[in-house]
Amino acid sequence: MSETDQELSKVLVAQFLKKHGYLDSLASYLKESGVSLRAANESIYEDLESIVKDRIRFNEHAIAEQMKTTSLNSDLDLVNIEKYGIPAWNHKLSWDEVIGSYSKTRSLIIKTRFLTNGVIGNSTVGKEFIVSGIKEEDSVTIMHSMKKSGIVKYFGSISDSLYYTGTIDGKVTVSKINEECSWSFDLPVRALLALELIKLENDKILCFYCTMNNTLNVHLFDLSTSSLTKIDEFKLLSACTTFQLAISSDGCPIIFLTRQDFTQVMILKFQNDKIKHVSNIALNTAQFSTHSFNISDMVILSFDSTEGKTNLGVKKITPSSVLAVATSHTPYMRIIVTKIPSLDTKGPDSTSQLKTQPVSEELNILDDYSSKDAVIPSTARQPDIITHYDMILINIATDIPQDSYTQPILKVSYPLGGLIVGADAGLYAVDLQKSETWQLTYRTGQRVKSMDCYKDFISVSFADREWVIWKLK
Repeated sequence: MSETDQELSKVLVAQFLKKHGYLDSLASYLKESGVSLRAANESIYEDLESIVKDRIRFNEHAIAEQMKTTSLNSDLDLVNIEKYGIPAWNHKLSWDEVIGSYSKTRSLIIKTRFLTNGVIGNSTVGKEFIVSGIKEEDSVTIMHSMKKSGIVKYFGSISDSLYYTGTIDGKVTVSKINEECSWSFDLPVRALLALELIKLENDKILCFYCTMNNTLNVHLFDLSTSSLTKIDEFKLLSACTTFQLAISSDGCPIIFLTRQDFTQVMILKFQNDKIKHVSNIALNTAQFSTHSFNISDMVILSFDSTEGKTNLGVKKITPSSVLAVATSHTPYMRIIVTKIPSLDTKGPDSTSQLKTQPVSEELNILDDYSSKDAVIPSTARQPDIITHYDMILINIATDIPQDSYTQPILKVSYPLGGLIVGADAGLYAVDLQKSETWQLTYRTGQRVKSMDCYKDFISVSFADREWVIWKLK
């Protein structure tokens, strides 16, 4: 290609961007290509569309069929894009490493998670729990480090000033971020498979956890008296694989749970001192199928403001909330995004005709537990368990390789407008609007051990003991 060919091609692209109103792209293109704005405004040659049209005129159908193969999936339809507010991936943001975060740690970090704004916790295989702070100049410093009796596998925020840690054998500690004050209690379990806490008013905490005995349990811990009370237990048919806690519009805790060799997401509601199995979301359309897969990870996402002031890590379910799950399909992962059915006993997505006690709009079950008055009239009947086979929004076939031992991590980044997947070969981006996935160019080839996203920060620990925090700018 001659120099004239190159310069004309650059001008034609600039004119195309200006003609169609891609002004932000045009500004970046003019800066990188060196084309002047005057050249983009003047008509030097016929436009780009005319040249392409003449070139493919006699082979348009074949090229149209070939273009369909450039993507593995079809785009999300416009109706659902507007209904759930799902944006396209933000390609403008760059990933800048936070000063002091990139390091080879003494011990492998098995879990990293943000505790509050600018504060992050790391748990290591050496039974250490490290709390670090991100300063205004985007540098990381260790606030405090403590040695635990066991490996801390579960931890998270329960308020702006409180966080919890839990070991596999059920030793739970509630601590203040900036103080050494803490409360501890032992859950009556042999081994934990999942653990999440919700802070109530009057220093009370609801503790939800799954065990290796295939049970989902709820306990109430009182910070003022250090007393632990069992509330309820729900028997599962197989082991829990993933667990997500959320809050419904009426203030009730909602548990999204998946089981081993079960291709449905169970939705359970904690109400009236009982765990009630409300419904299931089927991840395949066949009611009876010999092809089974497991759910490796899942995340609740909503592109409006859903984070509560007292429960940083617990999402509130809104009409725009959706559920994204990563599957165990091999050799390539699938990501399935589903709608969330009505969580009321009787709602627009429910086919049950049973009459239930109406719930006031101002009712908040969490406030009731704080005042020891969480009683709902027993006249309300338990509805049938409904399995929804029409909740799937998109079923994305990805190019993320995995095997039966892979433990992928699924997180949502609201500044980027999509999902980030941590896998065996590194980090991958998921554009939900375009149903596309691609590998990010950061630490490619390194297996991701743990990952978390909060606002414009992304914390990742790798299997080679590296730990990095990126800031999106």
